Amino acid sequence: MEYSARLLRAAPIAAGTLRADMEIADPAFTFEAGQSSLFSFPADFPLADRSRIFSFCSAPGELPSVSIATRLTPGSDFKEALSKAPPGQIFLIGEPSGDFVLPRGKGPKNVVLLAGGIGITPFRSMIRSLRNQKESPFRIFLMTVNRTGEETPFLTECQEWERDGSVEWLPVLTKEGIPPGGSRQERIYEGLARILERAGEGSLLYLAGPPAMVDAFHQSLLGQFLVEEARIKSEMFYGYLSR
Repeated sequence: MEYSARLLRAAPIAAGTLRADMEIADPAFTFEAGQSSLFSFPADFPLADRSRIFSFCSAPGELPSVSIATRLTPGSDFKEALSKAPPGQIFLIGEPSGDFVLPRGKGPKNVVLLAGGIGITPFRSMIRSLRNQKESPFRIFLMTVNRTGEETPFLTECQEWERDGSVEWLPVLTKEGIPPGGSRQERIYEGLARILERAGEGSLLYLAGPPAMVDAFHQSLLGQFLVEEARIKSEMFYGYLSR
């Protein structure tokens, strides 16, 4: 099933990153924090490749408004069209899907969210959803990996979450403040070591971002930190590189 949505606005939220807010008319539409849907321009829109899969970065409680965010990949006709779409542009949203969601019922108390770049989008949905609850069942630890502060999506919100204590946030920047002889890989490894120490043993780990970064996270967790496979959930953003 497809649902009709009207674009409210599309605007930058970080260097090279666009956020789009839409309104869905059908009150039957719903999704779980962390899920994704196929977003399409209408059939008559003059674009050969009209569809992309995006994770929701808004919380279910914000319906009928939904939000997505994406890196503006050079050469992507879809993303260029999205960035130039006027308010009122109609999109079609497919049925939400995916099990990249927080545990239902009893589960680990501590949850570690490892976001590579735009991989923060499903985590923003989860965090905003938890903040709407009277009492969160989880203690959230968030590590974001970006090249610079200005390229960090939802930077202001991450700072707010850290200040009010709803999230323990560790930003890792791979092009700022690295000492002579240091490397991007060492910076990420140090970040992983710190966030895992904070969260403690038995925490559940979620990985999201471009495939190469998610795979690197995964391999480090298994090989260097000896984390059990059963404690890891991954979401690879193949659309991050799509043109």
